[in-house]
Amino acid sequence: MMKIHFALLAAGRSLRYGKEDKLMEQIGGREILFLLLDKTRKIHASWKGSTVLVVSGEKEKRLDIPEVCVVNKHPERGISSSIALALETIRHQPEWQSGDAVCFCVCDQPFLKRETLEAMLEGFQRSRKGIGCIDWNGPKNPCVFQERYFPELLNLSGDEGGKKVLKRHLDDLYRLEAKKEEVWDMDEKKTVVVRGGGDLATGTAYLLAQKGYRVLVLETGCPACIRRQVAFCEAVYEGSCTVEGMTARKVLSREETEEAWECGEVPVLIDPECSCLSWLHPIALVDGILAKKNLGTTIDMAPLTIGLGPGFTAGVDTDLVIETMRGETLGKIYRSGTAIPNTGVPGIIAGYAKERVIHAPCSGAIRYLKQVGDLVEEGEVLAVIGEMDVRATLTGYLRGAIKEGYPVTKGLKIMDIDPRTDSNERCFVISDKALAIGGSVCRALEEWEKTCLEN
Repeated sequence: MMKIHFALLAAGRSLRYGKEDKLMEQIGGREILFLLLDKTRKIHASWKGSTVLVVSGEKEKRLDIPEVCVVNKHPERGISSSIALALETIRHQPEWQSGDAVCFCVCDQPFLKRETLEAMLEGFQRSRKGIGCIDWNGPKNPCVFQERYFPELLNLSGDEGGKKVLKRHLDDLYRLEAKKEEVWDMDEKKTVVVRGGGDLATGTAYLLAQKGYRVLVLETGCPACIRRQVAFCEAVYEGSCTVEGMTARKVLSREETEEAWECGEVPVLIDPECSCLSWLHPIALVDGILAKKNLGTTIDMAPLTIGLGPGFTAGVDTDLVIETMRGETLGKIYRSGTAIPNTGVPGIIAGYAKERVIHAPCSGAIRYLKQVGDLVEEGEVLAVIGEMDVRATLTGYLRGAIKEGYPVTKGLKIMDIDPRTDSNERCFVISDKALAIGGSVCRALEEWEKTCLEN
């Protein structure tokens, strides 16, 4: 019987990851290197051969494992050098027989399931093909090669991997479809992209950053946010802003994004089309635009996609949906279906609902007579649009106001009054609603990570 041997490749330099060793990064309480080791150890099939782990010199010092461990002394030569070293080592193991195959696994795919790996290898054997791999929108790791392809693998150079050989022989390829999260590789620290930087999206970004995720906020060039004092989108206008001690900074490039993260800041990038996904591979993407409709988010943009509020269908255009309507279901996580449809009526605070929100009575540039945090009286003039006064709809604190000079259109939401008159502190802190939504996003992400690590 042909045996399949495992070559676990863990000698990469992780240049995109930074100074830390990414394979020692924890997901679900385990270092990702040991997640793959555990999965291969649980495979007890009769066809299973030896397991060889190719590591750098630094990793070897920290490992105490029963598997054969070999050091790649020249990781700068690329993955091809690890492939050659693995083949040489495996063919010298007692279990090796002529005609066997080798399955190459990269160690930075933490969500690859043992069941998927085992099913791919068993399907590969039954297929009588010479190459096998898992597939999601194209061939992905892990890949298994019969011995007849070893000369081509040994002829690779630099960062050329087995996929180059695989593409030459698509007619001899067995594929097993996997889930999108299984093929995600952790080339970067755990990153979450948040579309939108308004006050509700900021609550989510704030809590994610507090939990240690790298967060990138995507915005338009002219955000129309009301609660600007507690919204990261204000960085688009001011260059930077601080919300409850956390600084967001406008960035213009990948390099500036990295610099902001290094400084412990939340980068805000003008990128409504999500073009950053060409160079960034986040673990999750959250659509927090709150447009009441989907403005271009698709379920395949990240291993986990989450939509806030109505306009998304869980399992169709996002994996999950979070309820944003005030009430008993605020923050509910939908794994199928949609959030409550937009009613057009704001949630009730201190007995007031639609009265809390002021809409532009006409189009034009807005100029303020009052500032956020001011106590205003019902009927008092708060701003002027052209020659038309904009008056307070009730007594309370002016909690939010669209940016002065913004070219508003008739009917646009432009101000928000908090009827609670005991203190104006709420005008300058993230709202309970935003924190509830953000808390649900964090919980959903943590639960999803644990589920992905099963098996």
